[in-house]
Amino acid sequence: MRLRGRFAGEPPRVFATLLPLGAAILLLPAEFAYYKRELALAPEDTAVRIAVLMAILSKSLFALAAGVAPLLLFARRVSPWMLRSVSLAIGLGVLGFVAVDLELQKNTGNHLVDYLPYLLDPETFVWAGQGFAVAPGLLRVARSLGVAVLPALVIAWLAEHRIARVSRRRGRRLLAIVLGLVAFVTIAPVALQRSGRVAGPLAHLNEQLPWSGLAGLLAGASSFGEAQRAAEVAFARLQPHLASPLSLAPLLRSEQPIRRPDILVVVVESLRGDALEPVTMPQLWSWSERGLRFDEHSATSNASHYGLFALLFGRSPLFYFETLDSGERPTLPSQLRAWGYESHHLTCSDIAWRGMDRFMGSPDFEARRLRGASLPACDGEVVSRAAELLAPGERAPRFVLAFLMSTHFGYHYPDEEARFHPAIAPPNALELDPERDRAPLVNRYRNSAHGVDARIGSLLAQLDPEEVLVVVTGDHGEALFDDGTIAHSSRLSDAQTRVPLVLTGPGIARGAGRPGPTDHADVLPTLFARLGLAPDALAAYPGRDLLDMDTGPAPFAPLIAARARRGDDLVVLASDGPRYAWRLDGEREAIRFLGKWGRDGRPSGEPVSEQEGAEAVRWLAQYLATLVPR
Repeated sequence: MRLRGRFAGEPPRVFATLLPLGAAILLLPAEFAYYKRELALAPEDTAVRIAVLMAILSKSLFALAAGVAPLLLFARRVSPWMLRSVSLAIGLGVLGFVAVDLELQKNTGNHLVDYLPYLLDPETFVWAGQGFAVAPGLLRVARSLGVAVLPALVIAWLAEHRIARVSRRRGRRLLAIVLGLVAFVTIAPVALQRSGRVAGPLAHLNEQLPWSGLAGLLAGASSFGEAQRAAEVAFARLQPHLASPLSLAPLLRSEQPIRRPDILVVVVESLRGDALEPVTMPQLWSWSERGLRFDEHSATSNASHYGLFALLFGRSPLFYFETLDSGERPTLPSQLRAWGYESHHLTCSDIAWRGMDRFMGSPDFEARRLRGASLPACDGEVVSRAAELLAPGERAPRFVLAFLMSTHFGYHYPDEEARFHPAIAPPNALELDPERDRAPLVNRYRNSAHGVDARIGSLLAQLDPEEVLVVVTGDHGEALFDDGTIAHSSRLSDAQTRVPLVLTGPGIARGAGRPGPTDHADVLPTLFARLGLAPDALAAYPGRDLLDMDTGPAPFAPLIAARARRGDDLVVLASDGPRYAWRLDGEREAIRFLGKWGRDGRPSGEPVSEQEGAEAVRWLAQYLATLVPR
């Protein structure tokens, strides 16, 4: 009776609005601390900092509004208790996702949605082991949520009881002010992104956020003007030809090689480009002196399935999933089989990972998964079996792909093989601290690489360097906090994409390799050229013969961000000078210029001059042309 004529029906709506809003605001400092470091925001640039703060908050409010708005509309049809409970559940769900995503980004550089497909794969926990134990991370997430949600719960409860004592008009006016502020914070980043001063940082922020709210949905496609328009013209010219992947299968069927030496390709899991040096990998370094060592080589991507695809298909993994769905066979083993080769794949890994079994198993290879008490012991079995297969004798020529796994995250080696100290114990990715743990983590990685080097050396010592074409490389690189993350599959950085490439054998003169950026798509035509195929027969391949000095160095190497399933594609055209990034939409019908990219795999934030924009478009047109059948 006391509240008749007062604001008696609205207080639960105030609670339902203020609880998620307050929690989002209280979680904001933790989010901002991470993203300001990622964007390298200068302390004196107050306007940009405010814009970034609003954009981060608007991202959460955008998602919260989608859940809370319908709840408020039907508030009178549910009990106040139910209204409060559902509001709390919405806040915990959205902000819990944000907190977990932030926890993953801090070390791995990946979003939660990037890991969800892996959780459904039973092999994930075989290779990850304790390397991604979630309990410590979940405790930190729980603390973050507690700090945000509990004070917001108290504030919302006090506000509900306070608002119940004022008139209906004043209560609704206060509620309208709160909702207006929410709408302003949600929409303001859209206008800010369209302005010249903060457009670049907000566009880069949208690339980092798990979702970007209205700023991502409504903002302009690009802030790079003429370069964006020229890129759209170049893309539109070739886009009709990009509807299906380029098939190379029939190109060489009628050609016959002049020579048929055995071929050994050793792929080392997560092998960083800087691991190949005289101290860490002395045996491979010494072997490389017999032929070629490429110091600017990339794996074309930052994950196994894309890198191995480029190696075995001889082209960009941009159409990875479409190619597998088409049933096309991998070019290298299928072509060698047509020329009378036996193809063998030896590994300790389960190749049923992101479809790799569809081009690294039967019928393209006689695939054998070996076992051992540990990954180093298993790698030892791999090299022993490879040596047996390549032993001289009266037989058909053989192509052996040996995939060594000890250098996968966790960086495995027997204690007695430790050479570099101090080395961290088997690491948990969610517990590592970049300042405290980087040096001992690097030492652990080097110990693992040194052990792999010993096993590679034992294999190479049993081969005749004049009779076997040997390729040693990595499926991708590995970040050790040098790009702000650990492991791989998160950024197109040097750490995650640069790998060694060593070529030796018949037809490979010492030190005669072509300079400049190279990538895995170049390996296939290089091998075929050593078998005696003429340049005209190889002209249709996207890659280039690395020993053909007449072609000159390539201006860039294409890098494709690996994905767990088809979606928007990030393409970086990387040289030792500038690097330009592009985003293709999920249907490959639109392209967006992202500007310059840094070696750490993040937007550089540098302005793009007219000359640089023209160069970026030329590179893009050149890259797209390699995807079109010739």
